[in-house]
Amino acid sequence: MILCANVGSTSFKYQIIEIETERMVAKGVVERIGNPPSLYTHVVPDKNVELKGEIDAPDHLAAVRHAVSLLTHPEHGAVRDLSEIAGVGFKTVFAKGITRSALITEEVIKAMEEYTPLVPAHNPPYIAAIRAFQKLMPGKPLVGVFETWFHETMPDYAREFGLPREWVEKYGIRRYGFHGASHRYISERVPQILGLPAEKLRIISCHLGGSSSVCAIKGGRSIDTSMGFSAQCGLLQSTRCGDLDPFIIPYIMDKEGLTTDQLREMLIKNAGLKGISGISGDMRDLMEAASKGDENAKLAIDTFHYGVKKYIGAYAAAMGGVDVIAFTGGIGEKNPPTREAVCQGLEFMGVRIDPEKNRKAVGVEAIISSDDSRVKVMVVPTNEELIVARETARVIRESGLAA
Repeated sequence: MILCANVGSTSFKYQIIEIETERMVAKGVVERIGNPPSLYTHVVPDKNVELKGEIDAPDHLAAVRHAVSLLTHPEHGAVRDLSEIAGVGFKTVFAKGITRSALITEEVIKAMEEYTPLVPAHNPPYIAAIRAFQKLMPGKPLVGVFETWFHETMPDYAREFGLPREWVEKYGIRRYGFHGASHRYISERVPQILGLPAEKLRIISCHLGGSSSVCAIKGGRSIDTSMGFSAQCGLLQSTRCGDLDPFIIPYIMDKEGLTTDQLREMLIKNAGLKGISGISGDMRDLMEAASKGDENAKLAIDTFHYGVKKYIGAYAAAMGGVDVIAFTGGIGEKNPPTREAVCQGLEFMGVRIDPEKNRKAVGVEAIISSDDSRVKVMVVPTNEELIVARETARVIRESGLAA
């Protein structure tokens, strides 16, 4: 069995997956880490266990310790002891010089620390969680399934930025892309649902949520994606800016007298949907405000929808057409108005959604295109943990470590 760890700055989500059957054995989350009371849930389907409560989790070590105690509890646990767990897989984001899944060593942790300025909201909590597991499960294989991995198939011309060559060679600056586990799942699951070979499909995967990206998948392989050297590039995010004219940066720094750290914080925490609306980065809040006449909230929503639509058009051109548009992620799976707005105006590409099918598809797999639509439009809830579990098991097996 593989324990999958999905770590946020104030949260720790976990799943145990039985790799032979790919069955979810247990799952849970600890939220509000460092801001007590920390809330937790713990679910073990086979035992009809569903626990909710509050704990004091001042850091990720406390959260991981609590999760491990629940997973090994004699009454509501999922394993007798930690020896049943073959390894721990982390949905890690970015590390210098490492783009594929890898056993976590001190060198890998140092590589993650090197790129912390590029993903400051992601790498520090992942490193904290990795350190916690090193203390609680010494000797157990830990694997980082880096989000850049799926996009290693992009052609060189899709990776390049127009920068001085010495910067590229010295610092490794290029388009890496993220949300790899999610887009990889879509690349595999869509052909299964349609009963068609992946090699024959051109899929545009729209992972829309607090963090969003679009990926062009041709023949089961990523050929382009909206995020770039960092996760700030591409689509408008909840609180992150997305695509930006680079000369805005030095201009604002000069005018406001900001340091790079101050500017980085503004672009990560106060930009995006939150920046445009002045209200919130949560799409639910914005839709409620827009329904009450808030023009800035409406502008933020419209800007987001327009950005997704532009990437769909661009990636259809890059692939010479499109067979499937798949929506996933929190917004993509659960927000019918967003899907309708994104697809509106794409009829010239053969995209037609069925309003009733779209309305009913909330958090479930569904084909929401009309019967006469040349392009299939689908809702596919992602399963990043399954991808992480598969990769973790593969790395452990190929490393010759006991599973």
